[in-house]
Amino acid sequence: MPTLEARIRTVLDQKSMLNHPFYQEWMRGSLEMDRLQEYARQYYHFELAFPRFLSAIHTRTESPTIRQLLLDNLWDEEHGERNHPALWLEFAEALGVPAAEVTNSTPNPETEAMIDYYYDRSRNAPIGEALATLFAYEGQVPDLAWQQIKALTEHYGFKPNQFEFFSVHLVADVAHAGAEIGAIEEASEDEETIGAAAGRACDYLLAFLDGCYAVAGVR
Repeated sequence: MPTLEARIRTVLDQKSMLNHPFYQEWMRGSLEMDRLQEYARQYYHFELAFPRFLSAIHTRTESPTIRQLLLDNLWDEEHGERNHPALWLEFAEALGVPAAEVTNSTPNPETEAMIDYYYDRSRNAPIGEALATLFAYEGQVPDLAWQQIKALTEHYGFKPNQFEFFSVHLVADVAHAGAEIGAIEEASEDEETIGAAAGRACDYLLAFLDGCYAVAGVR
């Protein structure tokens, strides 16, 4: 019988964002700059909302251990001037997208649907399923960040100070993801529903990439 972590990891492997054409082209260095720039605009809205997903689950859980985990994660996301949204805006600037253009951009339907889904699950799903929804993203981030850094360096000529957002997540989300597995195991009442929650969250992440990939002008 596979462990709960193995079940979830299998779902993430099957629905990995790295297998999406958007990332496949990014890793090869063939992704058009228009698509990367649209990704910068769209992802900002998710990054800005992510602390509120953490806060919503933190408010609802009775477990001091899980609350501490979420608090640590929230601190990493929002503390200080060089918080994660600020680092993302620096990356967008390096792509040629001014910060004001990013912050004033409008979420496309796929981005809006993803954010709405994460909000709903964070506020309303059983705690284990809500945590699995977050893990569907954060559990993929270390591998994503490594590949993003590699491609930005080798194919797009970026310097380390231009992709600090990914460098920070390469380290931070290893710890977050490991702790989240323990929290999911603590809160889980049904392993089948936990796996299904992770899978549904992955579907929204993949649809988000569909929206970035289909940016007007390079369809």
